[in-house]
Amino acid sequence: MIQEFLRDKSRDHLVMLAAIVLLFVSQFFDYGDGNSAYPIFGPDFAMDVYINFGLNGIGWELHPQAWVIIVVLAFAFLRSDIYDHPLMQKFGWWPGFVLVIACNTPSDGIRAFGSTLGLIAILLALVAAIMHQLAQRKAKA
Repeated sequence: MIQEFLRDKSRDHLVMLAAIVLLFVSQFFDYGDGNSAYPIFGPDFAMDVYINFGLNGIGWELHPQAWVIIVVLAFAFLRSDIYDHPLMQKFGWWPGFVLVIACNTPSDGIRAFGSTLGLIAILLALVAAIMHQLAQRKAKA
């Protein structure tokens, strides 16, 4: 069954699906531990103030929009009638990349495990979008 599913998928499609799965998994882990303070440097490069963003919680708590976005991404990249649509093939990958970013905002950078997984998902989605764009250019030539 899995071989049958993977048989007709291109590499860029598999990378994007991996990004969506990793994005889903990352939402179950911490995206912030409450200690997200960043220094602000004054004109003399001395630390003047710390800004504490106070991010504390797992991805689902900090990203209430994530469940909708992940369902939309999964629906768009798993349904062949949507995935094979010409508009999706031409424009759908870059909005998909932007939606992956929207599922990771706000985050605590690489300080929390969920944030790190989310960053890897963003990078995978970027690689998939670039691979797809290069494949489209190659197909036109």
